[in-house]
Amino acid sequence: MAETTDREKEWELFGMGVEELETMVKKKAEHRGVPVSDVLIDMLELAQTQLEEKYTNVHHIFNRVIYVLQSGMVVDNPKLMDGD
Repeated sequence: MAETTDREKEWELFGMGVEELETMVKKKAEHRGVPVSDVLIDMLELAQTQLEEKYTNVHHIFNRVIYVLQSGMVVDNPKLMDGD
């Protein structure tokens, strides 16, 4: 059995490659004229609507992450974006 490549693992986890995911999120943010965190919140809220109600803990986790993104606790780190 062949070992799974990093690219294949990305597809298993995200349904797309990391580069495509990054490009998609950045383009959506640019197109809407909103911060990336707003795009991420939309993605989380969409995912949350597709969960069955029995997954209460997952709903709570999504709500916590959404709160943190909305609160401004998460700030983009330009140094990381520059590859430092």
